[in-house]
Amino acid sequence: MSPKLEQGIWKYGSRLPGVSEDCRITLGEGRTPLVPSAGIGHDIGLESLYFKLEALNPTGSYKDRISALGVSLAKESGKTGCIGTTSGNAGASIAAYAARAGLKYQVFVQENIVPSKLEQVRIHRASITRVRGFGFDPAIGERVFHHVLRTAEAHNRQLMVTAYAYAPEAMEAVKTIAYEIAEAMPEGGPDAVFVPVGGGGLLSGIACGFAELREEGSFGGMPRMAACQSAGCANVAKAWRLGLSEPVPGPSVSRISGIQVPNPPDAGLVLGHLAQSNGFAEAVEDEQTWYWQERLAEREGIFCEPAGAIALAGVVQALREGRIDKRAKVVCIVSGAGYKDAERMGAMASAAPDIPCLSVDELEMGAEMEI
Repeated sequence: MSPKLEQGIWKYGSRLPGVSEDCRITLGEGRTPLVPSAGIGHDIGLESLYFKLEALNPTGSYKDRISALGVSLAKESGKTGCIGTTSGNAGASIAAYAARAGLKYQVFVQENIVPSKLEQVRIHRASITRVRGFGFDPAIGERVFHHVLRTAEAHNRQLMVTAYAYAPEAMEAVKTIAYEIAEAMPEGGPDAVFVPVGGGGLLSGIACGFAELREEGSFGGMPRMAACQSAGCANVAKAWRLGLSEPVPGPSVSRISGIQVPNPPDAGLVLGHLAQSNGFAEAVEDEQTWYWQERLAEREGIFCEPAGAIALAGVVQALREGRIDKRAKVVCIVSGAGYKDAERMGAMASAAPDIPCLSVDELEMGAEMEI
């Protein structure tokens, strides 16, 4: 095996769907850091808080793990290209990996997709179509998914919707997040893992990874899985509170990009994993997510997009409401980078102190001023 394939997700190639080495596509995804909290854990009274920095993947999100495997499978099986849907991060990721593999990529996006996310897709020259109502109306979402599925079958394209319901083989790459956490915490692993939930595939993949390790006897107990959703799109959280096995339908009014999924394809899997792990769900107000996004930057040096901060907002809420103990070892999945949402980046920057512009004389006169 070449050196570039000995690390990242391909380190676990024997646990993933079979792809010959010649067809394995990589941009260096995986191997993301698991870092202990430098300040927020103390601030909220949690003794052991960790952040899994998926924002440090090549295109800025955990989706790169899925893209690496999915595009490799497309190349292995002789597909003519890739096709799928996105709220932004998946599109940017698949477009990059498809470009590296020399494959065309067609993608259908929300009408109001965050401009900076759309630009990241466009730079790789993907074929993009906006769809009115997609991401807000569940019925429209179902029709879009079915159109994509039919087109993939008719034109021999790799279906790249990042959900187990549509691309189960590619989604197996998400399990590598659990493998990496287990390796980084050999003393017993986390007590709880808090995960942003939009479509549900991220939590499902991580839970599957931990379950596999437990069944093999190579890891301790199963951590409690915590699904973190926006209160404006809390279909899974509502179902968990009602004891249901399927999501509660309804439109999305969330302003948090990336988790605006009114018809989450893997919601049933998520609810099953919550039940099996004695887990739970948190529905967090958007304002709280933005607040903790700012605190992550200010206290931890971690700049993530809002969807990447909702796991921490969920931790704070769960701690306050007694669903976790202050002595618990907790991991937050920081799913995407801050530059993904330029509007929020601007809002955060504008809240910082004004920047003075001094002459050299003024600078020298104030050289002893305290910062």
